[in-house]
Amino acid sequence: MSNLSPWKKDFSIFVPQAQPYLCYLDTAATCLTPKHVAEAMFHYQCYSHANSHQEKDQINSSEIDKLEQAREKVACFIGAQQRQSIVFNTGATDGVNQVAYGYVEPIIVAALKKGQHCNIVISAAEHHSNILAWQRLVKAYQVELRIAPLAIDGLIDIARLALLLDENTCILAFSHCSNVIGKMNPVEKICQLAKSKGIATLIDGAQAVLRSHCTVATIDCDFYVFSAHKIYGPTGCGVLYVKPDILREMLPSQWGAGMAKNVNYKESEFFSGPSRFESSTPNMASIVGLVEAIDYLNDLSLKEINLYLDDLAMYMHKSLSELAFYRPVVDKKITLRQAKMSTLVSFQCQNIHCQDVASLLRSENIALSCGNHAAQPLHSALAIEETLRVSLGIYNGYADIDKLIASLSHCHQMMALEDFV
Repeated sequence: MSNLSPWKKDFSIFVPQAQPYLCYLDTAATCLTPKHVAEAMFHYQCYSHANSHQEKDQINSSEIDKLEQAREKVACFIGAQQRQSIVFNTGATDGVNQVAYGYVEPIIVAALKKGQHCNIVISAAEHHSNILAWQRLVKAYQVELRIAPLAIDGLIDIARLALLLDENTCILAFSHCSNVIGKMNPVEKICQLAKSKGIATLIDGAQAVLRSHCTVATIDCDFYVFSAHKIYGPTGCGVLYVKPDILREMLPSQWGAGMAKNVNYKESEFFSGPSRFESSTPNMASIVGLVEAIDYLNDLSLKEINLYLDDLAMYMHKSLSELAFYRPVVDKKITLRQAKMSTLVSFQCQNIHCQDVASLLRSENIALSCGNHAAQPLHSALAIEETLRVSLGIYNGYADIDKLIASLSHCHQMMALEDFV
């Protein structure tokens, strides 16, 4: 494989006038933006911007078409059978909240009226965004929050998960891929287990939608959420996939003019389908950017991208595992047995504080994450306070990993020397 990515040239941040020496290893936090996406959004704002909720004219008609075409594009990208299953929002966090308050809360209220109790099940590896909304419901309605433990390999322990699911479980919400551990959970098996017990499933796909060859129809989940900026699109835009039969029964969690068909002072009539959940003016510039990102990835070939990332990930894990002071959150011997390696890894350097390592690496123009990565309960369960996290994107190459390894080695030598003195 080439030392440099064949697609790095598509990202303007690396041009000589910007940051040509940047070693960006923080894609799990947010992907850098290719110029194709930025140009598509610029063109939209300059030449075709309008409000899709206004009365139809030449521009607004085109705006409505763009919105529905975008639904079709996203539906195809994630393997949904109908474009009407696609709801646009501000991101994966917004999607979780829409499900929590538009679907789960009414179930809890109805159960309480009958004198029944509910429980919500999540995994031990969830991002804060897939914890906080459920905590709010737990506190408001005295609902039980159950935590599905992880197996030794870092994946959800399905056997122990099964013991937590019962007739009072109103939803199972879990990540397709942990933003700390980086492995793909067996989502089809988990959803099949939940379905056998009549339990709805929500999957946080933020870290997996690009790498998993996601097909929501095959997974058979009820809800799937992800953010545009995790697939080289813009921030401020996300997607909530909802099964059509659930979408018809689900309630909006926000109310506004965009969802209203007819309004008077006594009552209002709302649109059916996804428009009922898009209460305000859609963020069309970001939706245009999301569509352009999908087109860009498809033009490059998702298969080719993932083969490239597979090779790069293997090189990263192998290179890190050869460092004597490297301590991954999952045992490195287990990690290296995988056929398909994760493009993100969280780790510590033995006897060196993570913040010290991160500070030195940043001084050498290496961007990575340091801390609990908005997954503090998982770190607590692992009995560690913080980790370093390295994550790869299509702009990375062997040279970036080589620079990381050299800098980590330099850091360890410096810290060891300081300790000696």
